[in-house]
Amino acid sequence: MKKLYITDLDGTLLNQNASISPYSEQVIKKIIKQGIHFTIATGRSPIRIFSIVQNIPLKLPVILMNGAAIYDIENQECLSTVPICKTSFQGILDTEQKTNLRGGYILTQNNQLSGIITVSPTLLLQTYLKTSDLTLIHSNLEQKDEETLLYALYMDSSSQKLQFMYDTLKHDSNIICDFYKDVYRQNCWCLEITSSQATKYSAVQFLRNYGSYEYITGFGDSWNDISLFQACDESYAVANASSKLKAIATATIKSNIEDGVADFLSKLLK
Repeated sequence: MKKLYITDLDGTLLNQNASISPYSEQVIKKIIKQGIHFTIATGRSPIRIFSIVQNIPLKLPVILMNGAAIYDIENQECLSTVPICKTSFQGILDTEQKTNLRGGYILTQNNQLSGIITVSPTLLLQTYLKTSDLTLIHSNLEQKDEETLLYALYMDSSSQKLQFMYDTLKHDSNIICDFYKDVYRQNCWCLEITSSQATKYSAVQFLRNYGSYEYITGFGDSWNDISLFQACDESYAVANASSKLKAIATATIKSNIEDGVADFLSKLLK
C-alpha cells in the first residue's frame, strides 16, 4: 500500500522557536532516505518557509498558504494554485486604504511565485525584507494586474487597524481571514487572507491523486488542520493541539516541543 505522511509546521513540527529541532530533522532525513513519502502542509507563505526546511531533502510537493499553492521545490514551480477572485482582491485594496496599512503579497504567473512588499514602512517590511526566501519587489499591488493574487499578509504593532480590516473583510464568503497575535514576536498582530476555496483538504486530495496514494496520515494542531484531518485516512493531533482538533483525531501524540511528530515517525524506521 502506497502511503504518505504529511504534517503541519507551526505548533506541530516546529518547536517554540519556530524551527525544526535537530532530533526531528534527523528522523525526517532518515525516513526520506528509506523511501517513506513525507511532506508538509502549512499555512505559511513562501516568505521564509524554504529556509526553515532547507536541511530537509523534501522530494514531494509541499502545500503552502493552507492550500493556495502546491509547490514543487525541486523544479521550483506551482503544480496547483487557488487565487483570490478579482472582486475580493479589489475589496482588500479598498479596505487597506482606509487603514493606511500596506501588506505583503504572494502572486503567481506562469506557475512561478513572486512576492511584493509595498514601500510603506510597515512592521512587515522591517521583518521580512532581508530574510525572505522570495525576491521581494518594492511595488504597488495594483500594478501587477497580469499576475494572480494568492495571499495577502498584514502586520502591525497594535491590533486596532487590523481588527478593522478583519471586521470589514470577514463577511466576504470568497476569502478566509485569519486574524491573530503572533506567538513568536512581541507586539505583533497579523492578518492573513486567502481564497475560501484554498483548503488543506483540497490540496491533500490533489496530492493523493498526484502520487496515487492509497493511505495518508496527517499531523496537526489548529483550526486550519481540521480540513487536513478530514482529507486523511488517519490523523494525529499533538498534545498542544486545540480540543476541537483532538476530538476528530485518530489519537493524540506528544507535543511539538517534545518532537511528537518525529517520535511517531521514528517508529517507521527499519
